[in-house]
Amino acid sequence: MSQFASVLLLPAIFSAFSAPSAQAWGPEGHRVIGEIAQMRLLPSVLRKIQDDFNIKNLADVANWADEVKDARRQKSWHYANVDISSDSYERGRDCPDGQCVIEKISVFESVLKDDSASLQERREALKYLVHLAADVHQPLHLGNKEDRGGNEIRVRFEGRQTNLHALWDGELISFEKFRSLPEYAGALNGTVGDGETSAWPLSGTAEWANESRRLALDFAYLVRVSENGELAPEYVSEGRKIVETQLLKAGVRLADLLNRSLK
Repeated sequence: MSQFASVLLLPAIFSAFSAPSAQAWGPEGHRVIGEIAQMRLLPSVLRKIQDDFNIKNLADVANWADEVKDARRQKSWHYANVDISSDSYERGRDCPDGQCVIEKISVFESVLKDDSASLQERREALKYLVHLAADVHQPLHLGNKEDRGGNEIRVRFEGRQTNLHALWDGELISFEKFRSLPEYAGALNGTVGDGETSAWPLSGTAEWANESRRLALDFAYLVRVSENGELAPEYVSEGRKIVETQLLKAGVRLADLLNRSLK
């Protein structure tokens, strides 16, 4: 018998997993993305963010959108669930009211660029962008509508039950060998040069979303388990590599978005 079974898990609805998660990456992942973006800001843009908007470090506001007073009402802003039959995001079908992560990024980018908007409006827009530009890079934030982005798919990881969405939100992030999150962010940032990042689409939020959608379909949903029911080591190892790449891409693209918006 094969040591590992490769399966596409079907939704299993249990009350313990009934509440959809809107917090991609978890607090640590969002801070890492903020740290990476800060390292890549133009000096003039960094000064503007620090002096005009009174934000000393992007990591410090990276989780603000999950903590703001209206966070529950704004939950849909953090993801876009896609029809299970489709391998790409379509606004008319997947976000007709504009209340999803792809469309809200566009809205807040426009506000940030608008010199006629108030300082408070632009500062809020910046804080939303720091968070939402990270969210769109979590593969299961472009997951299937039918299983609510993997929230209804149970998996067993490190001896306990969780769900697929939660696994990809933060449980696959591994930074224990580093002394701090900034050190981990610096290590990730140092793994690629400008030549490699230039091959990544920097603008075009729908393109970022479709990258995440493809990762969800081509890997995240293709869960492999060992005979004891635990996630297969190969799935975990490869998943962690994907997560690190997505954290890095999010930081690079967020920096580019802010550099373009505030230059």
